[in-house]
Amino acid sequence: MKDDTLPNKSPACSAAERPTQRTQLQLLEDLPQFAALLDRQLGHCRRHGARATVLLITVDPQAGACEAPSSATLKALLQAIGARLLGRVRGSDVVAQVGERRFGLVLMDAGRAESDVVRARLHKALCGPYGVEEQRLYVALRMGAAVYREAGMTGTELAQAAEGSQRSADMLGGVPAPRSPLTVVKT
Repeated sequence: MKDDTLPNKSPACSAAERPTQRTQLQLLEDLPQFAALLDRQLGHCRRHGARATVLLITVDPQAGACEAPSSATLKALLQAIGARLLGRVRGSDVVAQVGERRFGLVLMDAGRAESDVVRARLHKALCGPYGVEEQRLYVALRMGAAVYREAGMTGTELAQAAEGSQRSADMLGGVPAPRSPLTVVKT
């Protein structure tokens, strides 16, 4: 499968050095468990001088629905989102379902610029329709990001920073409003 999530850049370490243990979605109970998983990934970054970015994605499956989905429908919807998410990231990235309606990602060898590209692409891919139990469902997403070494050095610091980013960012449909480094004003 072609990697269409990150632009072609030379990695900080070779493909053989990157951890590739993910074959399925990891299910975690809460953010502290995700932080522990994140600490293991950060060990790789420290050893190899690699970069990493943490993304937290909170899913609101009630967006556009007349009534709240049943627990069976919600479970099937979250499984479909998890499968779509796994198909949109690289094999070296880590994906976990954190709690009931949140997903956590560790983007290996990715900094702020790459994570912004990934966030936009994931938003487009994940907000599409889901056919669940003969229903067509849509979701609203809230995303937050934290970059290793910029936002913290431990799993707990990065998870909390990503959660804070998710809460405080000026969101436009789950993706930060575009920021232009240079603004031209015509008078």
